[in-house]
Amino acid sequence: MVAAASISAQVPQRDTRKPAVPGGPVAPAPTGTGTITGEVVADATGAKLRLAHVVLIGAISGVLKVTATDAAGRFTFTNLPVDRYTIGASKLPYLGAVAGARRPVRPGSPVALAEGARIDNVTIRLPMGAAVSGVIYDEQGTPAPGVAVSLQQRKVQNGERVVAGVGGVVTTDDRGAYRVYGLAPGEYLVVAMPLRQNPNARALTDADVDSMLKGGAAPAPTPDEANMTLAPVYFPGTTRLSDAQPVLIATGEDRQNLDLRLERVRTSRIEGTVATSDGQPLQGASIQLGTTAGTSPLQVASTIRVGPEGRFGMTAAPGSYTLIARGGVGAQNGQFAFAVVDVSGMDVSNVQMTLQPPLSFEGRLTAAGTTTLPALGGHRMQVRSLSRASDGAAQVTATTPTGEFTVTGLVPGRYVIGNAPFFGASTASVTWGLESVMVDGQDVTDLPVTISPEAMPKEVVVTLGDRWQELSGRVSDAAGNGVSDYTVMVFPVNPEYWLFGSRRIVTTQPGTDGRFSVGGPGPALLPAGNYYLAAVTDVSKDEQYDPAFLQSLVAASLRIALAPGEKRTQNLAIR
Repeated sequence: MVAAASISAQVPQRDTRKPAVPGGPVAPAPTGTGTITGEVVADATGAKLRLAHVVLIGAISGVLKVTATDAAGRFTFTNLPVDRYTIGASKLPYLGAVAGARRPVRPGSPVALAEGARIDNVTIRLPMGAAVSGVIYDEQGTPAPGVAVSLQQRKVQNGERVVAGVGGVVTTDDRGAYRVYGLAPGEYLVVAMPLRQNPNARALTDADVDSMLKGGAAPAPTPDEANMTLAPVYFPGTTRLSDAQPVLIATGEDRQNLDLRLERVRTSRIEGTVATSDGQPLQGASIQLGTTAGTSPLQVASTIRVGPEGRFGMTAAPGSYTLIARGGVGAQNGQFAFAVVDVSGMDVSNVQMTLQPPLSFEGRLTAAGTTTLPALGGHRMQVRSLSRASDGAAQVTATTPTGEFTVTGLVPGRYVIGNAPFFGASTASVTWGLESVMVDGQDVTDLPVTISPEAMPKEVVVTLGDRWQELSGRVSDAAGNGVSDYTVMVFPVNPEYWLFGSRRIVTTQPGTDGRFSVGGPGPALLPAGNYYLAAVTDVSKDEQYDPAFLQSLVAASLRIALAPGEKRTQNLAIR
């Protein structure tokens, strides 16, 4: 989706031009004799929308123009060169949309414009954003102000189903009411999360209140009450994520009365010790407690310091948690220990954590291309974690002038090595990309690498290249006419590549002439390899990374091989 938010509706049509070099003269934008006009309308009613923001982007020329619709909802772009243009619009309280999109928050169809041509029938339909609202009550049934409410959606990331926040977090007002708006259609989990809690707070009876009004002391919490805490509550009213029921929201729907009542749960005490590798108690180390991946929509994390004799203690609500202990200064700096604990209302004691040296490996950056590559030194190699427990653990040194680098601070887990290079304001930044990653002689480009004390990489070679692949073609109907109301998908034959955000999984919308193209030069180039090519009616947001969805497409897909440097044409006929 192309969004033009924050651009004033009063701004006239303009070109955005980039300097050829930082601080240098502004390079003239490409021009031509083509014209595109159209209108922006409300999807449900067809009403013309005035002062909607409209953005036009050229796929080849890089032309970027912005304008606003007039009183009749019309827009015009002139002096356009030959290109394939994506045109998007936005206007609150509607959802942004792209010309040719079949559903909200989906890619549209690029508009193919020939030299001197005029296209007058572009219509962008903006769907109304949906909203949900309700009231959050405390344990006594009284509206609760200051409670955070978040909407979550389940999706697949790196082979596991996780829950991610959508639309930020809102806080209930003085009446305990909340409202979340501007939502795309879909299924949402609604969760209320108390922000501030007094550990000594307890629910008061009418007799307690009467006694306090007469000068009596507030009743002290019982031992059981002292171990209770307000827990996140999911719709329709449960503290267990597994029992939460998603709320199905239609386009433009205003869903009301999604009320929740806060509930207290018994917390448990987690206690244990941290020791050095030779068994000596370690004081001053830090321990991070975080929710285990896939067990909670709330990525709760807290850090404590280990006390005397290496002992630590913390409280937690029911759930599955990951403990990571990290050494401080001196010989233990960077060392770590790892444990997983399940809390179910009972205390967990005698968690023994023994530090071990941080995992590390060395590697080398090389280049294999036909053009001159700038110096290899100064690059930061990306080592991306695929597990929440090891997020942010990797520390990568900048490459030396001959390309050597070191990765330290790793904890056991799955990682993907390699990223697009950046050479600053240079053409190399858009012509060179990641070509291969070899670990101990095995090609692991874009694949997970399991790192543990028993399985450490011994030789890592990351190669950059300037040759690129491209796959293009035309989608046509039974009569041979180009069609644009399908989504073209390219995804790898090897399911090991079916990872969230993989550059090998590409979706694109054909232009109005039915033509499509994926790949091309640059950091995000489509690697050589074996792929499936398919045309589907539509793909939901992030659905292209769901292994189950990809598997369902295999039987109806065309298998193709893309050799290094190959520019291949493959047409698709819809029958």
